[in-house]
Amino acid sequence: MTALHLVAVASDPASVALGTLGTPGPVPLALDAIDPVPTAVGAVALVVGLASLAYGAAGGRDAVRILRATATDPRGLDGAERRVRVTGRAAAVDGETLPSPFGGDPCLCVGYDVSEFRSQGKGQSWVTIDEGEAGVPFRVDDGGTGVRVDPAAATFSFEVDEKIKVDAADEPPERVREFVDTVDEVESTETGYEVGPLTIGDDPRRRYLQRVLRPGDEVTVVGDTAAFPDAPVGEVKSRIADGSPFVVSDASARRTALRQVGRSAVPVVFGAVALAVAGVALSPAVAALA
Repeated sequence: MTALHLVAVASDPASVALGTLGTPGPVPLALDAIDPVPTAVGAVALVVGLASLAYGAAGGRDAVRILRATATDPRGLDGAERRVRVTGRAAAVDGETLPSPFGGDPCLCVGYDVSEFRSQGKGQSWVTIDEGEAGVPFRVDDGGTGVRVDPAAATFSFEVDEKIKVDAADEPPERVREFVDTVDEVESTETGYEVGPLTIGDDPRRRYLQRVLRPGDEVTVVGDTAAFPDAPVGEVKSRIADGSPFVVSDASARRTALRQVGRSAVPVVFGAVALAVAGVALSPAVAALA
């Protein structure tokens, strides 16, 4: 009787339900299957990849905008246009210029890049140690009429005007030496020696790049205009000092746009690689949570 009674109780659905609720079994946790190290790597790669793609996409967007900017005669500007393109000869305003970084000749806009040839893992590559840009207000002359450009917020797109390489144990030219002595960030390091593919001592090899816009150079400016009632005689009553994009270039609109696309290619490729790494690293975590 006792055995039959136990079977009957166990067979009662309510008792079974109560027993199940009262004594739950172990529940496997999906999080236990997630390795935190590759997950963290994947998360970082995901963020970097999305940021790189966004940066590259912005460059491509700017290239399209440069091509679609309206070519405008300076005489037709009234200070209210958006995304115009003016082309002409660059001219100084009130004789104001800047010295070029590695020569000192007068310029309107300058840019420089100083790199060192350093060991990177199993290889070597050029690593930028300092770079900079600067510009002074100038005028774009077209047929005797000029429009003022204030390039403080502009992106420069210039060809390399000069490239100087200084190898191991060599002293830089005097014009470069003056620049090095002036800028603390590029203060000369102790020189080393190159023996075949090996470098003995500190990174000795340096590369100095200079990009400039000189008075009289052909220039293309893309940006938005604003009213400039104080313009002197010979200039229109508007100026270009902002825009999306705001570009000062020494090339045509088409060539400038191609440069923008070229600069965007690297971050796009890097972003795609980073997203691929993120996909591989995060796939176990995604599978465990699915």
